[in-house]
Amino acid sequence: MRITQLESHLLRLPLPRPITAPAEGEPGVRLDHVFLLVVYLDTDAGHRGLGFAYSIRGGSRAMKVVADDDLAPLLIGEDPLNHERLAARVARRLQNIGRRGLVAHANSAVDVALWDLKGKIAGLPLHKLLGGARDAAPVYVSDCGWRWMSPEEIVEAARPALDQGVMGLKIRVGGTDPESDAERITRVREALGDDVWLGVDANQRYDYATALSMGHFFEEEMGIDWFEQPLDCEDVDGHARLADKLETPIAIGGALFGIDEFHGYLEHEAAAILQPDVTRLGGLTAVLKVAALAERYHIPLAPHLLPEISVQLACGLAHVQTVEYVSWLTPAFVEPPPIVQGQLVPPRGPGLGLEIRTDALQKYRVVS
Repeated sequence: MRITQLESHLLRLPLPRPITAPAEGEPGVRLDHVFLLVVYLDTDAGHRGLGFAYSIRGGSRAMKVVADDDLAPLLIGEDPLNHERLAARVARRLQNIGRRGLVAHANSAVDVALWDLKGKIAGLPLHKLLGGARDAAPVYVSDCGWRWMSPEEIVEAARPALDQGVMGLKIRVGGTDPESDAERITRVREALGDDVWLGVDANQRYDYATALSMGHFFEEEMGIDWFEQPLDCEDVDGHARLADKLETPIAIGGALFGIDEFHGYLEHEAAAILQPDVTRLGGLTAVLKVAALAERYHIPLAPHLLPEISVQLACGLAHVQTVEYVSWLTPAFVEPPPIVQGQLVPPRGPGLGLEIRTDALQKYRVVS
């Protein structure tokens, strides 16, 4: 069996609510969309694999060019089942233009398509190929707690999912005024009660002193369930010192681009929860290596974003703790994974079990 064609599409999907308001970035800038690179891999046996990768703040057109001009020639004519061989080939041939960043983003769509092909060829959902640990996964909602939102807006946005029984929600902090962050979290906690799971994500915006002070407040006053990205992601030592002084678990990984970066956090005991991002790591092949590393250190995983893929990991691997739910990509799919009785359920079809809507390819296509 051989790959005969790589076909790619770039979509611009509107977000259900903006990630930022203009005041948080440059004047007039409002992040209210996400770009989606869609990749199809066709084989001479009639199989078609689907892969995709996201881009938020830029580089979307470059991702498509890398896929079309650089990755396609390395894949066409190759056996799609040889994902390790193909990953090594891509790494060897493209290292001069970047081992991470845009190259990894584009390659992640290809790698996901290869895994989708594996499932379709085997006639099994991807989570069954990965191990079949469970039939549904615990889930928390993440696109209802942006920094521009008031506590009342956060509670109102989260309520429909909480009424479905999801475990809880994640709120972003890290503004210029830590006292304002503390007030927002306090008001949300008071509105929701102590039984709702509550994560806090600082998006790398705190310095060490602020993170330590806020961390003590979160665990002593608020009962926060994890403290995500409190410091710059390159500050492994700072995270290790925080982890030593706080009981609240430190969650890290959404901004990391390499397996070695995860290894550094584990070696320094700087994280209690790892959050690998399929797109930023370059695909499922790399994420599975992070998962194996985490298991060796007895650290749970909670994949970053992409619930359409993360649900397969959470239902396939026993030590994947939860799925982060955002509905960013929902407009692109015929039947995205549903939340049923508070848990995210993977599609029943083989591979990813996903299909891109034909009308979405037309409606949201970015024309070169």
